Amino acid sequence: MTTTSENVTPSNNEETLAQRWKERCASGDFSQVVLGLGTIRIMGKAGDAPVQFPRITSLDALDMLEPDEQWAVKAAQAIVTQACNQRRPVLATSIPQSGLTPNPTPVTIFDPKVELLLVTSLIRGG
Repeated sequence: MTTTSENVTPSNNEETLAQRWKERCASGDFSQVVLGLGTIRIMGKAGDAPVQFPRITSLDALDMLEPDEQWAVKAAQAIVTQACNQRRPVLATSIPQSGLTPNPTPVTIFDPKVELLLVTSLIRGG
C-alpha cells in the first residue's frame, strides 16, 4: 500500500515510519550503506529499554537511507541530544566479544557508527 504525504498526518507519519522501521529490523532488509544495527540502552526506563538504529559511516549518508531508516537515525540522535541536555551521562562502546571487557567512552554528540550507546540515570543524593 502506498500512501501520499497529503493523506498522512505528522503523528500518523511518525507511527507509520516507526512501524516500517520495526518491520525492517525484523526482516534485516537494510539499505546498502547500513553497516549494521546500533542500540541505545536507556537506563531507568523499565530496566534498560533498547532502541535500535541503523549504523552508518556518518550523518552525511543520511540521504542514502530509506525514510524509515532516516527516521530511526534521527530518533536515536534526538535521544542522545535530550540526554545530554538533561545532563545524563551517555557512553559509547562496542558490543563486547566473548571474554573481553567493554571500554565505554563518554559522548556528547551522536555518532551513527557506534554499536552501543548507554544513557545512564542520574544518581542524586548519597
